[in-house]
Amino acid sequence: MGTSARIRGLHVAEERPLAGRLAAALYLTAASTGALLLVMPGVEVQDPAVLLACVSAGLIWGVAGLTIVPWRTAPPIVSHLSSFMGLPITAIVMADTGGAASPARFYLLFIVFYCSYFYPAREAAFYLVACFVVLVTPLLYGSTALDMGYGAELVVILPIYAVLAGLIVTSKSLQIGLRERADALALIDPLTGVANRRAFEAAMQLGETGGTRPADQTGLILVDLDDFKSANTLFGHSGGDRVLCAAAEALREAARGNDMVARLGGDEFVILASGASREGVNRLADRVLETLERADAALSLPGFTLSGSVGCATYPDPVAVKGDMFDCADRALGAAKAAGKATYEPAAAPGGAAANPEVQAVTSRSLPVSTS
Repeated sequence: MGTSARIRGLHVAEERPLAGRLAAALYLTAASTGALLLVMPGVEVQDPAVLLACVSAGLIWGVAGLTIVPWRTAPPIVSHLSSFMGLPITAIVMADTGGAASPARFYLLFIVFYCSYFYPAREAAFYLVACFVVLVTPLLYGSTALDMGYGAELVVILPIYAVLAGLIVTSKSLQIGLRERADALALIDPLTGVANRRAFEAAMQLGETGGTRPADQTGLILVDLDDFKSANTLFGHSGGDRVLCAAAEALREAARGNDMVARLGGDEFVILASGASREGVNRLADRVLETLERADAALSLPGFTLSGSVGCATYPDPVAVKGDMFDCADRALGAAKAAGKATYEPAAAPGGAAANPEVQAVTSRSLPVSTS
């Protein structure tokens, strides 16, 4: 496994453009303030050419980060090179402008805050340690650093850096966790607990370009509850909610473990079955009708019968384009309702005609409707 596969960098995709622009802005800020060190009183610059070279590098990368680098699609190594470059540049500027007394040492705060916020904890920890190393380097070449109290400064500032980085990493992890939970809840129907229309449409979009291997086969079962309005009329909305929850649970029972059960809205549900053949989808439709019948017996709402009309579609036989599956299933659903409800119609070919009318007449099945 390569290095690029082991590092994650700007791992939150939505943040990459912001993080990239911020990195460029930090470089431009450091470059402009670094240039001011040439004329600021109290700052002793040993070699102005070295400082100007560092300033120029910062300006060039800052402008490139704002205008050229495609942060949204750039590999993780690009953001890491951007962050890592700040370490030697800061160390050089520190050495050129006073070492332990250099105000350039505070540039390391940019790196600590940036990496702690945007990188995973393990990768942010590397930069925290690297910043510690840069802070300690003046002790190696500055003979008077300890006499100036720089050792005492390090004793205080290193734990502060660590605590700040830890707080940022922890708060960001909590933020990501809450965001992921909110995203998950946004894909769940709050009443029935199954997936909602948004989740179903996302799953369909992901599978729009499929192959023709058995694993690529896909079945779609559209379920519309029969006479659902009468449940609301007889038992109010609470009774209707009971019916919807019972229907959702019945569909879960009928579906396989890797199938998606979703409520599209109102009393309409769908099962998306990956890897299911045409025959397998018909068997699944059988189970749907059977589990709905059992759910009706358990529900026991006098005067109302829980049943459903079911339309099926399968890719690639007979539906050659995955994007046509829903329309084909919807037409089959209409045919099931016209046939007397509590029944299913098997996969139909695009255009509304059955792929084989004789087979459709044989395989179309109705279950007896309970009168309880």
